[in-house]
Amino acid sequence: MVARLGLAKNRLSSTILLFFSGLLAGSLLTAWRGSSSAPAFTPNAMAQAPGGEQDDIAHLKEVVPSQSHSMMDVGFHFQNLWFAGEKKNWPLAEFYLNETRSHIRWTVRIRPVRRGVGGQPVNLVPFFEGMEKGPLTKLRETITNKDSAQFVAAYKETIEACYLCHKASDKPFLRPMIPTAPAQGIINFDPEADWPQ
Repeated sequence: MVARLGLAKNRLSSTILLFFSGLLAGSLLTAWRGSSSAPAFTPNAMAQAPGGEQDDIAHLKEVVPSQSHSMMDVGFHFQNLWFAGEKKNWPLAEFYLNETRSHIRWTVRIRPVRRGVGGQPVNLVPFFEGMEKGPLTKLRETITNKDSAQFVAAYKETIEACYLCHKASDKPFLRPMIPTAPAQGIINFDPEADWPQ
């Protein structure tokens, strides 16, 4: 009984000590953040105090990801779409098609006009609109109809439409192909998978 009482006192003492240590650390951190000598967190040396609207616009232009970043997302989702369709996992294929469309849309918003061959401006909006009305709609129909043969044809047609945009943007070396391995190793493409539950 005495041993248990001693153990309880030690635990209580440790708890109180831990509580006050946390309180002290929090107070010091608050005082440090509030002091004028504490360095401000600036992800780049050009960060400034908020200015006018033009400063905000300039800052947003600096931090928006490049088109290559958003196109990596397009490639990721479009690649996984192939394997979902190949395994006839139609709900997963629809998910990846929706993500592909969304990220192509994001790509066009980031930079709607690129420099093409000879430095001529290339408006990407009509390319996206053409894909939306053509190959991407056909791809959606094949998924809705669970039509594997037509899925392959529509997927290839979408790749061809993508490549037209790449060529118009003076990037013919960005030649897409039917993927050989999924971009995501953790997603199970098997529609009959029973784990995890």
